[in-house]
Amino acid sequence: MTFARSGKGCRSTTIWKKMTTAKMGARSRSAPRVCFAMANANRGKPCSSRVCCMGVRQACAARLHRTKLRRAGQRVIRRAASGTRPLQGRGPRTLGDRSVRFRAMERTSTPLAGLRVVEQAGWAGAFAGRLLADGGGDVVRVTPPGGDGLDAEPPFFGESGVSIQAAWYNAGKRVVALNLASDEGRELLAEADLLVEDWRGGEAPFEAEALQAAFPQLVRLSVTPMGREGPWARLAVNDLVANALSGAASVTGTAETPPLTGYGNQTAHIVGFYAACCALAGVRLRDASGKGCHFDLSSHETLVANTEQMLMQWFFPEGGRWTTAIAERQGSLHWSGGYECYTDRNGDGLMVTPSLGLIDKLIPWLEETDSAGDLTDRERYPDLIALVKDMAHVMATLRDWTAENVADELFMEAQRKRLPFGAVWPVSKAVATPQVEARGYFTEQDVAGYGSVRFPGRLISTEADGPAPGPPVRVDEAAWGERRKLEAVTGQPTAGAPLAGLRVLDFTHVLAGPFGTRVLADLGADVIKVGTAARNAGANTLNHPYYLSWNRNKRNICLDMRREEARELARRLAGQCDAIIDNFSAGVLARWGLSREGLAESAPGLTVVSMGGMGNSGPWRDFVTFAPTIHAITGLTYLTSVPGRPDIGFGYSLTDHLSGVAAALGILEGVEHRRRTGQGLDVDVAQYELGLGLMGPAMLDYFANGVDPEPVANRHPFKAWAPHGIYPATGEDRWVAIAVRGDEQWRALCDVMGAPEFAEDPRFATHEARVANQDALDGCVSAWTAGRDRYEVMDACQARGLVAGAVQDGGDIATRDPHLAAREFLGTIPTEDGGEQGAERFPAYIDGQRPTTAYAARSLGADTFDVLTELLDMSPEAIGELVADGVLS
Repeated sequence: MTFARSGKGCRSTTIWKKMTTAKMGARSRSAPRVCFAMANANRGKPCSSRVCCMGVRQACAARLHRTKLRRAGQRVIRRAASGTRPLQGRGPRTLGDRSVRFRAMERTSTPLAGLRVVEQAGWAGAFAGRLLADGGGDVVRVTPPGGDGLDAEPPFFGESGVSIQAAWYNAGKRVVALNLASDEGRELLAEADLLVEDWRGGEAPFEAEALQAAFPQLVRLSVTPMGREGPWARLAVNDLVANALSGAASVTGTAETPPLTGYGNQTAHIVGFYAACCALAGVRLRDASGKGCHFDLSSHETLVANTEQMLMQWFFPEGGRWTTAIAERQGSLHWSGGYECYTDRNGDGLMVTPSLGLIDKLIPWLEETDSAGDLTDRERYPDLIALVKDMAHVMATLRDWTAENVADELFMEAQRKRLPFGAVWPVSKAVATPQVEARGYFTEQDVAGYGSVRFPGRLISTEADGPAPGPPVRVDEAAWGERRKLEAVTGQPTAGAPLAGLRVLDFTHVLAGPFGTRVLADLGADVIKVGTAARNAGANTLNHPYYLSWNRNKRNICLDMRREEARELARRLAGQCDAIIDNFSAGVLARWGLSREGLAESAPGLTVVSMGGMGNSGPWRDFVTFAPTIHAITGLTYLTSVPGRPDIGFGYSLTDHLSGVAAALGILEGVEHRRRTGQGLDVDVAQYELGLGLMGPAMLDYFANGVDPEPVANRHPFKAWAPHGIYPATGEDRWVAIAVRGDEQWRALCDVMGAPEFAEDPRFATHEARVANQDALDGCVSAWTAGRDRYEVMDACQARGLVAGAVQDGGDIATRDPHLAAREFLGTIPTEDGGEQGAERFPAYIDGQRPTTAYAARSLGADTFDVLTELLDMSPEAIGELVADGVLS
């Protein structure tokens, strides 16, 4: 894999780099091309457009695979003609061949029971600790003897003084005030499996070498804003600035608003999920090697990799519905042009998503109320292709229709028709649905000094979950429980591939599921992606930037799951895997015999992960959702807006990324559970509950204090920072984020601005005064930034220890960000056809090296022959017969 330090070297202007004439010849340059805008309607057939280069790979990518299968098929035909039966597959290997010995024992504890975690970190690390505690790990948060900064974070439970945010981020943990360098601290670390920290500069109680020497068994996970090394490693960063620097703010908001930060500290949640996955990967690596390891996770890199279209447009500037390589702010309008929020006759919002069922469901529904307009004109719109070409007009028709109706009514009727619409709700409505009640998502928990309060549940659920999470338990001293007894790790994990030996059968599609399995594949897991020719269209093909972006490092096989023979092959493959994952509607895997019950005898240790929008149970289990649907019905859209606008929301598919990484975490928990108990695990990643969980503090504030929050644009939702905003800088659409906490920082900013008089101005002299006068405050800051370069403002503020950062877009990320360049985060990976594709790397170093990113997404069925021969011992003749019968298509 090659990675360039310059922005030019990082950018692919097409999916594949043009090779030399000697390598590719004239034929490649004149190959038919497929336009992504037509891909869904055209089913991937070549078109005459020369704007898009995405069709070239479709013609040549699977050549080797087709040759293997064709030869096998020809042998079958000849044998059949002579009356000779082809050899059958010799059946699945025993699990013992993979060094896994399963024991029959009852499930008695949670997936991570006995995992010992010491945590001393801020938001992202604390959230990672929370996730590990949710899974049953014994997590001890160690705070300085002088107090924990999280305990001072507003809001609070009534007048109790107990921080809602501390209760949420530390749920399920024990909390102890302790100096880790003391004898007691050393005793704690000596018996721990994992240390989660965010130490920077002189904050660390140990030098790295001394820590490793003193505690050789310890897996150390450093979760810092930028990563431990690099030119920006010491930047002061909070959630606002993290959104700015990573590009997330650059695609959130509208052309009329400043870039917007996402509501609810979501940067910590994204990074926390990654950190939890790294933690379990590190434990696996430690258990295989017998020695501890160090993960250096960069929050900045993690966030850049989780902003959907930003890098996708840069790497594939001619590959979609965009006209520029720089992703733009366009409110709730999805980059595809097919999802957008509109307001109803009462001013409430509705997320309208016509990309599914446009012809067979949505237009007939519009006809029922005489609202279809000319969308039924068959001369103008003879087929889906014509409608897709005129999607802007389709969306305008839907906007007018929404304005005449009631959002909640349209939401429910759309779901009855299996259309993924979502009503835009505030927190008060998001928490009061029959789905959360039926699934028991909220439980009553006691808060010291306050009393009982409804507490949100886990972000992912398993059949082995323990008691529901509640506020942390504060202890005077921490002692560990019984140590885990585990089966040996399979495979040969290394720092470059800590999940080597882990195998996953992947039935996911589009973004959420493939993104999660990409995380596992990047860390070395053998991910076998199952596709079918029947679904080889749109986002499921090499013609689509989604497919190319989320499916690297995976093998690809083709099975027609409508056929029982294909389902039997899938069941046999499951016996050779550690986990199966899907994001179909509830119940699909079970109907194929791929549930835990259906595989109980052949694969008793299997982890089965489902990623249904609403989960596998409850009255809404059959609802159809996309990420914008989840954003709408959980409060994320409503609160990521400006006052008076319920229709902006996140500019990218936040919950698709997060639910994907949550699913990866669920698989790792399941594998750890099997190592300890010999049994498999059902994991239910309900994306609705995940979205609600991301709003945890806001929900608790509502339950405890009756506060139903309203959108505040870029101001701090709990008024802990002021100023806290994104301000204009010189240049077209250039902005800089600045956040100030406390009077000392305010005086420092006044000095930087050359306006010391503001420090004494009664409107701004105290924090309370600044909060009360935020309009005037923002005006003063904007007047100063407007005539200055955004990076100069950032540098001047950072030099005084202030939290500030330029709002970067995709071009800045790829060509101007010195930190990413120094850490060689962006570059290229090889493609099947001998070309190269732009890509970002996994956002962590492991013992000083990156996990290996080996190859780009594979074409449909490219590895079918190899997988069936390797894992099922099938003969070429048997495979050839399946080819002839159409089972492998």
